[in-house]
Amino acid sequence: MKGVSTMISTILLIGIVVLMAAVIGPWIMKIATDASNAAGNSANTDIICRQTAYAFDSGYGNSGVAWNFTQTNGTLSAKIINTGTQNLYNFSFELMMQTETGMKLIIYPEINVTFETQRTKMNPLKPGYEWILDADVTGINNTWSLMKVKIINDVCPRVSPTLEI
Repeated sequence: MKGVSTMISTILLIGIVVLMAAVIGPWIMKIATDASNAAGNSANTDIICRQTAYAFDSGYGNSGVAWNFTQTNGTLSAKIINTGTQNLYNFSFELMMQTETGMKLIIYPEINVTFETQRTKMNPLKPGYEWILDADVTGINNTWSLMKVKIINDVCPRVSPTLEI
């Protein structure tokens, strides 16, 4: 019985291995690069969030919040103090309202921080400073009761002070 010579079989085997490496190698490199970037981004986010801290100024309004709801519209103001070491910007509100049928969450676009009081990346709320955020509220009913106010920022959304009224 004749077979393939050992020299030819070795060359074929090496060729198959090189072909597999050429096909699988870039895929493995992409997976490794993506995993490395994700870990780096996660670590960077954790560092930023550890430096992020802010709170309601309890000397303003009702524990830091003032509101006026009439008919289906209203206004809301909150005074916050940046107690961390990170610049903060792009704030938004979440309101929890008690309605006749239960609890209702009010978020953007029904509640919108006014352009004049919004802080931006170019003009942030710096560490140690305080600021009053004003917002216009729509789509509510003046018979609803405000139960909770939460302020969210774009720097680290998971660090968000909440005030229960």
